[in-house]
Amino acid sequence: MRYSIKELVSLLECEVRGDLSLEYVSGLAPFFQAQEENITFASDEKFLKKLDETKAKVVLVPDIPLPNIGKMYLVVKENPRTLMPKLLNFFKRETKPFEKMIEDSSVIGKNVKLGPNVYVGHDAVIGDNVTIYPNVTIGEGVTIGEGSTIYSNVTVREFCKIGKNCVIQPGAVIGSDGFGFVKVGGNNTKIDQIGSVVIEDNVEIGANTTVDRGAIGDTIIKKYTKIDNLVQIAHNDIIGENCLIVSQVGIAGSVEVGNNTTLAGQVGVAGHIKIGNNVVIAAKSGVVGNVDDNQVLSGYPLMDHREDLKVKIALKKVPDLLKKVRNIEKKLQEK
Repeated sequence: MRYSIKELVSLLECEVRGDLSLEYVSGLAPFFQAQEENITFASDEKFLKKLDETKAKVVLVPDIPLPNIGKMYLVVKENPRTLMPKLLNFFKRETKPFEKMIEDSSVIGKNVKLGPNVYVGHDAVIGDNVTIYPNVTIGEGVTIGEGSTIYSNVTVREFCKIGKNCVIQPGAVIGSDGFGFVKVGGNNTKIDQIGSVVIEDNVEIGANTTVDRGAIGDTIIKKYTKIDNLVQIAHNDIIGENCLIVSQVGIAGSVEVGNNTTLAGQVGVAGHIKIGNNVVIAAKSGVVGNVDDNQVLSGYPLMDHREDLKVKIALKKVPDLLKKVRNIEKKLQEK
């Protein structure tokens, strides 16, 4: 698709600087993932210092001095983040109305088994030998690779992609909106989530697990990763290959998890961090900073698992130590 820059300038009431020759963009993209034909935005110092590192030829920026590096700048007087609701709504893809349970434009492969009360949306593509159990919703433009199994009461929202030989357990939701809001006039205002979810081949998603669509760009679950029940994967997360994500793990937005990494039960991960390859994080741990490769960690604050065990053993001795300290204080006072 092509979007008019002139219409966007009018909508956002911004000033155009730099390269004035461009007329259209193909869509909105994250700063580092953007291609030349995209528009991206830089709202804080982290990105404004790296304008030469995005391929996007059009960048939405605040009103500051800007380098002449062959880009078109759409300059706004306020923080670009406060314009996010308008910006994402402009690029949001329209969906077609519901007409029948199996829409005419959908493509169903060979030997597909559809249970009762299954909805298959416009332009959805379901590969060969797929099994879909009752009460499943497959949204518009969804693709499901051959040999996958979708169990009852699963929702796969519009434009998501599921690979070959995947298993989606009952009640899972793929492509729900990410938790995206911004303060506008003091009120929490929803930001449309215009990205999608890409699940690669041989992935399993547990019962009642949720994988949110990207705000801009995609949430990605890479091949052979297995995710347990009741897990939350937030918008724009990238989960590597062959990972194990155990029950009740919660991962905030824009987290990157490396290959062959295990997050045990009830691990909490803060947003915008990177966890390396071949990492094991033990149950009930809290991850608030980047984690290097090849480690076994636990606790909060996170530390080497063996050190964390020593800390926990030492904690059992604290009551006795307090008694000894009080006795010492009492004796000192008696002197």
